[in-house]
Amino acid sequence: DVEDTVHLVAQHGSVLASYCTNLYQAPNELTMTIVCEKGTCRFEHHRLRWRWMIEPETEWHDEVFEGLERDDLFVKQANVFLDAVEGKGQPLCSIEEGQQTLRVTLATLQSVKDTRKFIEI
Repeated sequence: DVEDTVHLVAQHGSVLASYCTNLYQAPNELTMTIVCEKGTCRFEHHRLRWRWMIEPETEWHDEVFEGLERDDLFVKQANVFLDAVEGKGQPLCSIEEGQQTLRVTLATLQSVKDTRKFIEI
């Protein structure tokens, strides 16, 4: 078992999503694909780009963004959390958003361990 590798399929209402992460080895890869009614968008952190396709059998449209160092997001998250605890700033998400994240994480673990099926939350 490797805890830093995830391949997850999810439904957000009628929208299907596929999440793949690999954070334990070089390269540090993060890909998110969201399939919508009128097209597909994909975030490829390791390639520093957002992609989208609106029509089948056409080319991807790419939007390149500036890269980050491997731990930049983790350090920022920790600093914002510590600032909020010390009363120096606001949290980046609400309690409700944190609770939803926990529900999704627990449903993911339940799906893998118990049923290997979608868990509705």
